[in-house]
Amino acid sequence: MAVITISRQYGCGGEYVAERVSEKLGFRYFHKELIRIAAVLMSTDEDKIKHFDEEEFSAMRTFMSKYFDTGIFSDMLKDTDYSEKKKQKEMAIQDAETFFSKYTPDTTAFDSDSFQEMMKKIIMKAYDTTNAVIMGRGGVSILSDLPDTLHFRLVADIEDRVLWVSARENITKKEAREKIMEVDDRKSKYFRHHFNKNIDDQWLYHGILNLSKLDIEEAALAMVEIAKIKFKL
Repeated sequence: MAVITISRQYGCGGEYVAERVSEKLGFRYFHKELIRIAAVLMSTDEDKIKHFDEEEFSAMRTFMSKYFDTGIFSDMLKDTDYSEKKKQKEMAIQDAETFFSKYTPDTTAFDSDSFQEMMKKIIMKAYDTTNAVIMGRGGVSILSDLPDTLHFRLVADIEDRVLWVSARENITKKEAREKIMEVDDRKSKYFRHHFNKNIDDQWLYHGILNLSKLDIEEAALAMVEIAKIKFKL
């Protein structure tokens, strides 16, 4: 199977590039779906498990998660629409069961490291069974030594990212800049914690595309053409 992994700086529009690449190639797109599948396989709530994801990574939460469940009292702190959650979980279960025809979780208990181990299993399953575009979650490191893979990093100038985040999230430029710095820092720490590598290391990737120089469509087309040559599509 052919797999493209995409790492991106927060606020550069990388998720839109990834979506177009998957559409143009007819590859399955894995992004937020990875969290839904992991939640089902680990028998936990999606809102709970996402706190261990790359954009919300916390070294302190990772350390504490090994000793006690930091989310155990969450239901006491907010109202919960159980009927809607049940419906969403049932849909996620159906999708996960389709993707993982036979799978039994090793355990229902989890911490940050077991979350990432589940991400690795899901990404490896995708690699083994389908042509895919995988966004983030260390895919570049997990699949680094495997054939029929391409790894890209998407970046953009900080000022362009500030404008993008400010407009999309309806926040001030100052707030956007602070959020970008925070999320980039979390993603960098996540990558270093789980893979002991620098996410900005150029040698991890087949290509680094600057979305301050290319628009979303141009970047997607460039990646598609490289994929067609690499994978002989």
